[in-house]
Amino acid sequence: MDPEGVGMSAEPILQARGLVKRYGHVTALDHADFNLYPGEILGVIGDNGAGKSTLIKALCGAVIPDAGEIMLAGKVVNFRTPLEAREAGIETVYQDLALSPALSIADNMFLGREIRLSGRARAIFSHPRSQHDAAHCARKAVRTRIDDDSKH
Repeated sequence: MDPEGVGMSAEPILQARGLVKRYGHVTALDHADFNLYPGEILGVIGDNGAGKSTLIKALCGAVIPDAGEIMLAGKVVNFRTPLEAREAGIETVYQDLALSPALSIADNMFLGREIRLSGRARAIFSHPRSQHDAAHCARKAVRTRIDDDSKH
C-alpha cells in the first residue's frame, strides 16, 4: 500500500526476473518472476516441487540462481550468502518449525543472532535475566510491528 492506503506503490521494493536454478537435470526454478511492493504481505503458495522454497532461498542468498536477476529498491543485487541479504534488510523465517522445540517461537526466530559481547559487558548481558528481558523486548517489538501493520 502507499502511505495513504489507496493502492500499491508503483515500484516493487523487491523484484526478481527470469530466475533459473537447476540441480543437475532437475530445474527447480524455470524463469520465475517475483514482485514485492512496500507494505505488502505476500504469501508464496504452490504444489510440492513448484519451486517455492528455491525461490525464497534465491531471494535471501541461500542459493545462487543460475540465471535471472534480483533487484532491491530498483538496484540489481547478487547475494552470495544469507548474511549479505540480511545486511540489506532481507530476512527469512524458514518453514522448518522444529529447529529447537524447547525454545519459544521468538527464541527460534533469533537463533544464531544473539548479541555477542566480550569483557565486562558479556558478564552483564549473559545473565539469564538479561536474556529473558531481551527476548521479551524482541517479542514485544514483533507484536507491535504486526499490530501496527494490521491497522493499515
